Amino acid sequence: MMAKAQSVVIQFLLFFLIGFALFISIGSFFRYQSDLFRQTIASSGLNLTSSYITSAIIAMNSCKQCDFVNLTLTVYNTTAGYPIVITVVNSKLNISSLAGFIESSAHNLLNYTLKANGFSSSSKPIILTFNKTNNILEVG
Repeated sequence: MMAKAQSVVIQFLLFFLIGFALFISIGSFFRYQSDLFRQTIASSGLNLTSSYITSAIIAMNSCKQCDFVNLTLTVYNTTAGYPIVITVVNSKLNISSLAGFIESSAHNLLNYTLKANGFSSSSKPIILTFNKTNNILEVG
């Protein structure tokens, strides 16, 4: 037969473990929700940044009298706490964040062959340089 003091200690330990397990599970649930919202916001921010930069490139191309266009863009430094990295490789615009979210445009930026290269980060202004005579787009 168990003594009364042992019963109280076991009861205390059981309630403590049940309370601790509830605390950990509720905290994990809210952490998961926070990460899910952050991921959704980061993905939407990357899509918006991609559209913004693509529209700026198309606007640069629409100037029929310009042979050389230099455009400076600014985007928010971070989206959901993640800095944004902009790269242009093989006429594809790649917008990614350091957390691993990547959004790449599936279509060519312009209707003709274009030599495109460059790299920039959202921590500084993005400088787009388009040379129409040589068909070169640079991101810096």
